[in-house]
Order: sequence, then structure tokens, then C-alpha cells
Amino acid sequence: MKKRLVVLCGILLLLVFGCSRQRTFQKTESIMGTNVTITVVSEDPAAANAAIDAGMAEVHRLDEMMSLYKDTSEITQVNLAAGEHPVKVSPEMIEVVGAADRVSKLSGGVFDLTVGPLVVLWQMKLKENQIPTDAEIGRIRKLVDYRNIVADRKASTLFLKKKGMILDFGGMKGYIADRVAEVVKKRRITNALIALAGDIWALGKREDGTPWRIGVQHPREKDKVLTVLELSDKYVSTSGDYERFVIREKKRYHHIIDPRTGKPSKGVISVTLVGNKGAFIDPLAKAPFILGPEKGMAIVKQQGAEAIIVDENGVVTTTSGIVLEK
Repeated sequence: MKKRLVVLCGILLLLVFGCSRQRTFQKTESIMGTNVTITVVSEDPAAANAAIDAGMAEVHRLDEMMSLYKDTSEITQVNLAAGEHPVKVSPEMIEVVGAADRVSKLSGGVFDLTVGPLVVLWQMKLKENQIPTDAEIGRIRKLVDYRNIVADRKASTLFLKKKGMILDFGGMKGYIADRVAEVVKKRRITNALIALAGDIWALGKREDGTPWRIGVQHPREKDKVLTVLELSDKYVSTSGDYERFVIREKKRYHHIIDPRTGKPSKGVISVTLVGNKGAFIDPLAKAPFILGPEKGMAIVKQQGAEAIIVDENGVVTTTSGIVLEK
């Protein structure tokens, strides 16, 4: 009887002390000019923090490679060699260009990695409280064409055909989020939230076993949400004209440039897409933003993504899988 009691007590102790509770661990760092937050759910604090640190290290590594604002980055070296010679780059650079090329073709070129010269032009002029003239825009637009990127996968080189071209990976944060998700999962973490500004990977579930809840901000009412998305193993990307903008002569000039006109796009003020891969969903969000709800939604549906599109009149268009807040 005593022996049986000892065994039962041993089982009870195992049940009490052997079942660790899931906990949430989080860290935020300023990288790439924005806040990067990695949230991990795990029973093991050491494993959780190690996964977070590894994820942050991956963001730093890719930022050093792909930042337009670092003199030593690979993208800067490619831009400086534009029109002159190919540049040896890391495999990740080739992957980013390949992912972007797919979206450029799907969108008819409204998403374009070579939009950099126009972005720089607008930044410089707006800092001087000026608006670029049509003549200035016309000259710069000649440098913008994704078809003038030559990516040699075998040699691992990139070449820009025209001098003055500038690659800008600002619309490819989703690729970085994908890589961070891979790093976290390799450390046997299945529940995590990886947020790079308006781009979020929702892996698995929250501490309580429910899906992650992501609020979609109203583009004109800061304290209001359009809806709360419940996501597991999904990627969500939001682009809005409220993210980076200035007001000049009562007009709003935002950071999303339409390569066809060389000017900030008009007609749409916010786009949220939900899908399965950041490197695809992040750049694809620019298609409805620039093309408008009708043409943009047709592309989104064709690709099996979910979308929320808000036009300049406040009209909200969604795919069937989205339920708006009442």
C-alpha cells in the first residue's frame, strides 16, 4: 500500500511540476528606421529569448545588406555601379529581386524596385518645401523600369542597365519578416508574432491558444479600427497614405509613388492584404493602392489573398473573408 502511495505521489508531482505553462516573451528594437517587435509564446524562457535574439540578429544582418541608407550595404554598391558593371551580391539579394519581379509583372509594373530615383527626388524637394516640376519628374522617370534589372542567379550578381538607377527595397519588408519567421521556427518556436511596422507574421497562436488578433487602423481616425483580424499562420501587410506624408498647399503628399506618373498615387488611402508569404503580400499591397479598388481587387482575388481597400472617399471594399467592425 505504501509503495502504491509513493507511485501515486510521484505521478502527482510529475503532473504538477512537469507541465510548464505557456508564457509570452517580447522584445522591441529600432531597426530599418522603424520599430521591430518579436513576440514569442513558449514554456521555456531561455529558448524564447534565444529565438527572439536570433530573429533580431537576422533583421540586423539583412538591414546591413539591403539598406538604401548605409554606404557599405550591398544595395548601395549595386546602385553606385549602375550602368557600369554587375556587382557580386548575397543569395538573399537575388531572392528579393526575384520575388519583386513576380509582383512587378502581375501588377503591370506599378510595383517597381527601381522607383528609387523618384523617391529621392520627392524627398529632396519636399525637404526644401517644394514640389518637383513635371519636367524634373519626366527626366527621372526614364530611370525607372524593373525590366532594366539584370539578376544572374548562377553568378550571384546584380546589374542596373542605366546609370543613375536606384534599387529601393522599402516595399520588401515582407521578405525580411519571412526570414525571421524561418529563424524562429528553426528554434522550435511555433507560436510567435513578428512585426515590422505595418507588416506582421502571425505564427501559430497566442498564449491562451486563440488566434492572434491584429487591429487594422482606420486611415483617417487614429483611435478607430476598421476590423480586428484573427490570424494563425498568416501574413498581413498594411500600406497607408498616413504612414509617411507631408501637407503642402493643403495637399497631402505621401511616400507611395506611382511609377507611371512619377507622383504619389491617388484614389486609395489604405490597403491591407492577408496571405501566406510576406515577400509576396507586402509588395502586392502596392497594386490596389496604385491601381485602385476595382483593378487592384481583381489581382488580389486572382492570387487568393484577402483584402481591405479604403478609397479617398472613405468607401471600404473587402474580399469575402473579411468582416468589418460595426
